[in-house]
Amino acid sequence: MSAFSYSGLLIVANTSDVRFYGINYNIGNDYNSLTGIFTCRIPGIYWFSATIYGSGSVYCYIRKNDYTTGMIRAENPSDTGTASEVFSLKQGDRVNVGNCGNPNGLHLYQGANTFSGVLVKPDE
Repeated sequence: MSAFSYSGLLIVANTSDVRFYGINYNIGNDYNSLTGIFTCRIPGIYWFSATIYGSGSVYCYIRKNDYTTGMIRAENPSDTGTASEVFSLKQGDRVNVGNCGNPNGLHLYQGANTFSGVLVKPDE
């Protein structure tokens, strides 16, 4: 089994990766809170979800192997945005939240950001 859920925000800067620090659970220890990266150990179909809570127009992306996919956007002050993605992952594939930005500087509130993922179906 592989599943994780983290909340809170450790560090974020324009075009950087987001690192979530508040562990809710990390079954299989596939999410690394030091790097902010989930590394696939069990090949299969995974579901990921991320929520950001921003102060103004803020956006981030769910990324697979450094390729940006689902955009997470918080448009207004004290606004949240959520995106979910389903990926077919091979062993060693990486998924994280990153490429965050804002034309006026990036501002994410610390406590209300989340990143979760779960193995839906392992490869046979």
